[in-house]
Amino acid sequence: MKTALRFVFFVSNIVLFFGCQRPGEILTVFHAGSLSVPLKEIVSRYQAQHPEVEVRLESAGSLTCIRKITELNKACDVLAVADYSLIDQLMIPAYADYAVLFAGNEMAIGYKKGSGWEKEITEWNWPEILTRDEVHFGRANPDHDPAGYRAVMVAALAERVYALPGFQQQLIEKDRQYIRPKATELLPLLEVGAIDFIFNYRSVLVQHNLGFLALPDSLNLSDPELDTWYAKACVEVDGNQQHQRIMKCGEAMVYGLCKPHTSKSHRADQLIQFILSQEGQEVFKKCGQPVIKPRLSENSIQSPPWFSSLKRELGYDL
Repeated sequence: MKTALRFVFFVSNIVLFFGCQRPGEILTVFHAGSLSVPLKEIVSRYQAQHPEVEVRLESAGSLTCIRKITELNKACDVLAVADYSLIDQLMIPAYADYAVLFAGNEMAIGYKKGSGWEKEITEWNWPEILTRDEVHFGRANPDHDPAGYRAVMVAALAERVYALPGFQQQLIEKDRQYIRPKATELLPLLEVGAIDFIFNYRSVLVQHNLGFLALPDSLNLSDPELDTWYAKACVEVDGNQQHQRIMKCGEAMVYGLCKPHTSKSHRADQLIQFILSQEGQEVFKKCGQPVIKPRLSENSIQSPPWFSSLKRELGYDL
C-alpha cells in the first residue's frame, strides 16, 4: 500500500512539475488560402530548427484575414496576403508599418484532369464555353478573396480582347451559387464534378495536380509591363470596416506580408525572415509559385530592422 502511494505521489509531482513549465511561444499566422501548401512546408522546416516555437496557420481569403485584425481585433503575428496593396490600403499605418512584396502568381482556368475539357477548351473559345447553360464554373467572393476580384478583372479584360460586349456582366451573373469565400474552397466542388471549371491561381492548380488553361499575359495579371492595360479593369469591394468600399484596379499580382502591430514577438520577425530566405523561396518555387526580389511597398512607413541584412543574404543589396 505504501509503495503504491509513493508511486502516485511521484507521478503527481512529475505532472505538476511539467505542467508548471512555461509553454513554448506560439505564433499565429493569418494567410491567403493560396499560400497554404508552401507555408505548411516552410513552417514545418522552421519548427524543426526552432522546436520551442509553435506556429499556428489560419487560412482565409486575404480580405477576411485583414478584417480579423481590423474589425475583430484578433491577435496576429504574421499576415501574408495574395495582394500586397491590401496591406497598403487597409493596414498601414494604423495596423502595420510596412508591406514586404515577395511572390507573384497568375490567373488560370482550372478543370479536373480526364474530364475531357483539356481537348476542347482553348485560349480563344473559353468565354463561349463558360457561358454555356450546361457548363458550370466557380469563383471566389471578391469581397473576401483577391482571386475573386481578379476573376472579375479577367472577364473585363477578356471582354475587350475578344470584343464581346456584356461578357463581364454575363459571367458575373452566372453560377452565383458556386461562389465561395476563398478560392481554395472551390477545389472539392471541382473534384466531385459539381462544377466544370474554376478561376484560380496557377500555383494552386499545379499543387493540386489539376488541369488548367493558361491564359495569355494580356489576361492573366502576371506581367508588370502590362500594368497600364490591366488597370482598365476595376472592381469595387468591401474594405476593412462595415459599409466601407474600396476600388481595386488591375495590376500584376504581387503577394505581400507584414508583422501587424498586434505582435510584439521577435520570433515573428524571425519567422518572416525564414519565409523570405533562400530556403523559403525554394519552397515557393517547388510549389509552382514564382518569387520576386523582396522589396518594401511604397506606402511602407518604416523598414523592419532585419530587412537590409536579408537583402544582402539573398544577394539583392547592391
